[in-house]
Amino acid sequence: MMNGETVVTTKEFESLKSSIQYQGRKAARAKSEHRRREILEAALRIVSREGIRGVKHRAVAKEASVPLASTTYYFKDIEELISDAFMLFAENSLRGLDQFYGELNKLVSVYDVKQIHSNSEIKDKFSNDLTDMGVAYIKEQVKFRKEDLLTEMAFLLEAVRDERLKPLAREYRGIWCSRLIAFLSLANAPAPKEDAMFIISSVQGLLYEGIVSDGEIDEAKTRAVLKRAIHILMQP
Repeated sequence: MMNGETVVTTKEFESLKSSIQYQGRKAARAKSEHRRREILEAALRIVSREGIRGVKHRAVAKEASVPLASTTYYFKDIEELISDAFMLFAENSLRGLDQFYGELNKLVSVYDVKQIHSNSEIKDKFSNDLTDMGVAYIKEQVKFRKEDLLTEMAFLLEAVRDERLKPLAREYRGIWCSRLIAFLSLANAPAPKEDAMFIISSVQGLLYEGIVSDGEIDEAKTRAVLKRAIHILMQP
C-alpha cells in the first residue's frame, strides 16, 4: 500500500519562518495582535486587487478601518508591512497545502505501487483518479480562491525585484515542491524532482489560464493536459 504522511510538518513551518521573520513590532496583548493581523489581512486584500504597488500605509489603514497611526506603529516602513503580509499569506497558503495532500494521501493509500506499474487496468484507474482530483482542485482554485492566486502571483513577482522577499519566496516554493516530490517518490516516479517541477509548471499554467478566463476553465482541455502529464510521469 502507498502510505506515509504528505503533510506540511512543524519543522517545515519553522524553516519557512526562519527565512524571513515577522519584521513589524511585536504585539504584547491579544487585542494588539488582533489589530496587527487586521492590518496584514487588509494589505493582502489590496495586493489581490491592485498588486504590491497598491500597498501604502494610508490605503491599508483605510482598508482595515484603523487609524493611520496604527499601521506606522506596527510597521516602520511599507517594505516591512509587505514582508510581513507575505509571511502571513505563506503560512495560510501552506495550511491549505497540508489539507490538499491529506486528501491526496487518502486517495492513493488504497493502491499498491507494484500493481500500479505492472497492471494496466489498475494503472488506468489510478491515473483517472488523480486526473479527477487535479481537475477538481483547479476548478476550486480559480472559482473560489482567485484572490489568493492573484496575491501569490503578485508576491512572487515582487520577490524577483525585492531581495528581502527572495528567501521567503524560495522557502514557500520549496515546500510546495518537496510535498510533491515526496508523493512522487512514494509512487515510484522515475525522476521525482524533475517530475515535480513539470507538474507544478503545468498546473500553474492551467490556473493562470483560469484566472484570465474569469474563473472558468476548459474542463476537457484541463483534463487532457493533466492526464497527459500523469501518463508521462508514470512511464518506467
